[in-house]
Parts: sequence; C-alpha cells; structure tokens
Amino acid sequence: MTNDAKDSWLKFLDPESLKRNLIRGSLYLTCYEMLKESVVEQPRAFICMGLTDDTKDDVCAEYKADVLTLAKDPVIASALWFRERGAISDDDVSMLRKLRDHRNQIAHELLRFLATVEAEVKMEFFDEIYYLVQKIDKWWIQEIEIPANSECDNRHFTEEELDGVKSTRMFFMPLLIQLANGKEDNIRALYEEMRKARERMWE
Repeated sequence: MTNDAKDSWLKFLDPESLKRNLIRGSLYLTCYEMLKESVVEQPRAFICMGLTDDTKDDVCAEYKADVLTLAKDPVIASALWFRERGAISDDDVSMLRKLRDHRNQIAHELLRFLATVEAEVKMEFFDEIYYLVQKIDKWWIQEIEIPANSECDNRHFTEEELDGVKSTRMFFMPLLIQLANGKEDNIRALYEEMRKARERMWE
C-alpha cells in the first residue's frame, strides 16, 4: 500500500476529518446554490414579474431570448446578462465557471473528497462565491430594486447608504463560511441572542 493510499484511509477513517469534510462539502454546495439563485433567479423573476397564466409563456419567451440564448448553461447565460449591463466583468464570469466546475466535482464525486488525499474542498473558493454574491446583489439592489420601488422616488441615497445595502444572502453566507472554517462563535452568539429573545417573549 502506498503512502497516499494509507493517508487516504486515515483521512476517511478519522471521524473528525470525515465530519469536517462532509460539512465543508455540503456548505460549499449550499453557498454555490445561493450564488446560483443570485445569478439566475433575479433576472428571471424580474423579467417574468407580474405575469398572468395567459401571458407568462410569451413574456418568458422574451426571457429565453434575452438571457438563455447567451450560453448553453443557464448559470453562465445569466452571468453574461449581468456582464452586458456592467454588473460583473469577464474575469468574474471566468471565476464563476471555475466555482461551478468545483461544485460539480463535489456533487458528483463526494466520496473522492471524503476518502482521498488528492481531493480537497478549496476553501478559498468560499470567499470567491461570497465576492460574486455581494457584487451581484449590491448591483441588483442599487440598479433594479431601488429604482423600481415607488417609495424610494423622492428619497436621496448617499453613496455610503448604497454601499451598505445587504441582501439576505449577504447576511447568511458569511456565517456559513465561518462554519466551514470551523469558527462557530458568531453563530452560537446569534443563537443565544435569539433564544433569549424568544424566552423574553413568553415570560
């Protein structure tokens, strides 16, 4: 048995290593799905917003023409739609392709990540996922949601306010990334705060 084979068995049979790699793999898949939701669902929901059953197919045909024709993969097609509007760059699209490929490796070859030394979840990719989610969601809020909201018509937002906007994804994802890195303090603190607030409600 080679040293790599021995190390692979040790990696798999060590309960802490197995648990850690299962958590990292599942959290990577979760964070990627959140990125996919940011990239794909926002333009689709926006273009098809407010449609009735009678008109939805026709207008969604417009969505297919505007977005899905840009690439075979809906994720990349949607990313190119964002790029055309200046939300992200060519480098960002390339980054997304890389993150997608790693997601597919984990999803389809999970055992290799659990039981071989040559396959590891790339922890630096978590930060890149968050970078794209932050960039896309901020652009979406600033350029789509705020202008489309009539309650914001007479309100002037400072650059600081616009830069500080956060989506729900931008709040939750850093907590998941911290958990993937074995840092649970912030999540435990939020849990305790929520638990105490719930107890106070029922006093």
